[in-house]
Amino acid sequence: MNLDDLFLQTVARQPDASAILGPKADQSLSYAELNAAIDRRAVELREGGIRAGDCIGLHCPSGLDYVILNYAIWRCGGSVVSIPVELADVEKQRIVREIHLTGVVSHGRSYSFCEVFQHRPAHSLSAGATLVHVESPTEEPEGFPAINAAFIRFTSGTTGTSKGVVLSHETIHERITAANDALQLSPEDRVVWLLSMSYHFAVSIVSYLTHGATIILPANQFAGAIFDSVQRHRGTFIYGSPLQYAWMVDSKESADLGSLRLAICTTSALKAELGNRFYDRFGLPLTQALGIIEVGLPCINLEHARQSPSAVGKVLPAYQLQLQDSDFGDELCEIRLKGPGFLDAYYHPWRMRDEILEDGWFATGDICRVDEHGCLTIHGRSKDVINISGMKFFPQEAEAVLCEHPGIRAARVYSLPDERWGERAMADVIADTPAEPPTTRELTDWCRSRLAPFKIPSQIQYVTSFPRTASGKVLHRLES
Repeated sequence: MNLDDLFLQTVARQPDASAILGPKADQSLSYAELNAAIDRRAVELREGGIRAGDCIGLHCPSGLDYVILNYAIWRCGGSVVSIPVELADVEKQRIVREIHLTGVVSHGRSYSFCEVFQHRPAHSLSAGATLVHVESPTEEPEGFPAINAAFIRFTSGTTGTSKGVVLSHETIHERITAANDALQLSPEDRVVWLLSMSYHFAVSIVSYLTHGATIILPANQFAGAIFDSVQRHRGTFIYGSPLQYAWMVDSKESADLGSLRLAICTTSALKAELGNRFYDRFGLPLTQALGIIEVGLPCINLEHARQSPSAVGKVLPAYQLQLQDSDFGDELCEIRLKGPGFLDAYYHPWRMRDEILEDGWFATGDICRVDEHGCLTIHGRSKDVINISGMKFFPQEAEAVLCEHPGIRAARVYSLPDERWGERAMADVIADTPAEPPTTRELTDWCRSRLAPFKIPSQIQYVTSFPRTASGKVLHRLES
């Protein structure tokens, strides 16, 4: 199968229905028009030399063109390798180096990162895109052709060790089917899209177009544009991050979000305080979901989002949950999952699904607590845990305390090796007002009154941004 075939079935059912609205107020594409745009791009890509079985890097900002190019690559029989534009050039080059690519489709002329691998003149495409033919130094794994690969997306562990997660068309179809048993997306839904398509496509954009929903693209990611998109197009579903929901709550602009039936929050942990404030202002709970690139969307807090906004909810019916004992007390357990739509392979180093799973179970590395309703609340990842002379804690505990200080916008706590204590905790913080930040002594005293001594960072420094993994997550453990 090909996920493009599922899209074509939607086109046949509802050719005149709206597929994508925005980002400009007068921009609109029906399913038939979107299909025609994909077809034109597929013709261009074939003329540029793309063939079935090719792995093609997609280096494009989120938006209409990303959707068109992604589906056009599938229509050519190729696999899409996400190269997020947000990454540094050295990180992009690592993807080209470690995945056997034959080409990179890039928006505009922002493809200098892959010129070192280029072996033929670039091929210009419409709408300012470019196809760059590349020669990767990595050979295609022996088992790769047997997988009907749709996506390869880089992930990264907390040590920075990266690997490409290979997802087949069949696997992604299983994922969107399992998720939609809970979400119940339909042609009546209009989804306001706020996230990076490089990181969120397989169980979201693909699902929306497979189930006939309309995707609404706001003019930008700020509160005013989000409010305008919801109100102008009567949005029913919104998919965003805690940061964007915080902008909405803090905005002084008036907004009527009464058309929304569901607000999904993902990418990072949702704090109960933000969930409560969102409900108080808009009368709609924030529904936190747990997305795992190797697994899909196994948890969505549909039943208890109002009472427990920081929980990721129950495991969906398609999945089985197994809780393993952890080193953090009787109430905290490590999550293992079994179900449909799990990854097909790791690309680098190559490992097939059966080698990764243990009797069908995948160890997520997430440490959780389960409440009386069966809802899971994630407390951190086992690899993130800081161990100071045998006393362990999650960096998120100290980060939460630092972020409670009125002068701190964001915090990252991590560990470094220490000869005496094994590890020591460090903190990077971003000031709310960089010109007038609180002193580090003030922050240490703030932590001292709220944390056990071993959880207090031994050093706090101001930064303007945080180092992230290839999948966009904040690093909590650095290599020495």
